[in-house]
Amino acid sequence: MIRTQTTQNYGAAALLASVLSVAVLSVAALSGPAIAAEEDAVATVNGVPVPKSRFDLLLTSQTSQGQQDTPAFREELREIMITREVLAQEAKRREMDQSDEYKAQLDAMQQQLLITALFNALIQEMEPTEEAKRAHYESIKAANEAAGQKEYLARHILVDDPEQAQKIIDDLQGGADFATLAKEYSNDTGTKENGGQLNWAVPQGYVKPFADAIVALGKGGRTETPVQSNFGYHVIEVLDVRTKPFPPYAQVEEQLRKEMLTASRDELITKLRNEATIKKIGSLDSE
Repeated sequence: MIRTQTTQNYGAAALLASVLSVAVLSVAALSGPAIAAEEDAVATVNGVPVPKSRFDLLLTSQTSQGQQDTPAFREELREIMITREVLAQEAKRREMDQSDEYKAQLDAMQQQLLITALFNALIQEMEPTEEAKRAHYESIKAANEAAGQKEYLARHILVDDPEQAQKIIDDLQGGADFATLAKEYSNDTGTKENGGQLNWAVPQGYVKPFADAIVALGKGGRTETPVQSNFGYHVIEVLDVRTKPFPPYAQVEEQLRKEMLTASRDELITKLRNEATIKKIGSLDSE
């Protein structure tokens, strides 16, 4: 981000650093011909106007990233754009804009700008209605409930060797308190002070041996032999099992909106590709 300083305090080295750090905003801002009249410019450099539209574009970019819009910053921005124009004119004097590499990059950037403009337009055109979002929500919710995905509330004690794990199991069968043993022996520092208790989670959230064990145990079940994973040996007890609750509409509305927009965009891309006449030319094998 461009630093906030007054123009008077802006040294040449710091100015150049800021000029070079400014994000690429558009092809026109970097290399396009100056088409603004002097009255529509923020400055002229060797008689060439620096368009205010270019200034506004850069200002919007910076303020959208949190930069405060102040008179001092605007003046600093003008200085930066003047220096950019000086550098661009020097590059053109050296005919760098005539190189094949420059033209290839310019072509790619122009194409990307067109695609970005199209996508921005599509967002407006394809914006799903409230009714469509709610219908999509209900569809997903119904599928989730039909699948009946389960969540498990479990606790465990993690130790380094199977003998110690088996000793803990024997103590539990003899009436020892699970939470007390977890606090004393468990290597899982994230849960031991809470008696080894984990949060509600689907089995896929755990390593496979642990996941397989909790599914096999079911509600109220406790391992009779240690469960080995890459973390060590677990003694596991399943406290409860429930159908995974589906989040309320308000919580997932924005996610649904983005998913629907993405799906609509991808459908259009597929349609356009299918309708296009495409001919692949030459081999792309490296020489």
